[in-house]
Amino acid sequence: MRFIDTLCVGLAVISGLVLIGLIGLTFFDVILRYIFSAPIFGARDVLEMGMVVVISLGFPFTWRIGGHIVVDLLPDYGIRALTIMRDLIVRLIGIGIFGLLSWRAWLRADDAELFNEKTNMIELPFQTFFWILAAAALFQMIVLVVECLRLATGKPIDHNIALSDMPEDATSPNGRGH
Repeated sequence: MRFIDTLCVGLAVISGLVLIGLIGLTFFDVILRYIFSAPIFGARDVLEMGMVVVISLGFPFTWRIGGHIVVDLLPDYGIRALTIMRDLIVRLIGIGIFGLLSWRAWLRADDAELFNEKTNMIELPFQTFFWILAAAALFQMIVLVVECLRLATGKPIDHNIALSDMPEDATSPNGRGH
């Protein structure tokens, strides 16, 4: 799991860097548009395609740290076998969804090349972004398969991602918590 977690962090870092770039682009585009009446040509195209990259590469990291929205339709009754069964079912559904997403994105990448689909202003080819989406969904599927195998064999699926090295009580001025 450590290798998968390292890949998840690497993809999240790339996603974050792209997001920072998009924020900067938006900031300068707004300034140039409203102060100088000279927007950045093609900024919207870059923003739209950049968000495909940000969201796609963020899938696995968000899943591994549990950063997504969770609705407990099936509560945890404290019975280990039922909890494992529930977690397996959720992951199997995820495998199906991300498998379908990866497959369809790959097919759309072929169609985008065939029909020469591009963004409106600066003509960024859609194919590359469909490939990114397909690869990211495939990697998310691999993460879910590995988690299923670990759950089925009774091994832990906890992530090895250090979100912060700062102790909790170090956030207050006196070091004793809030």
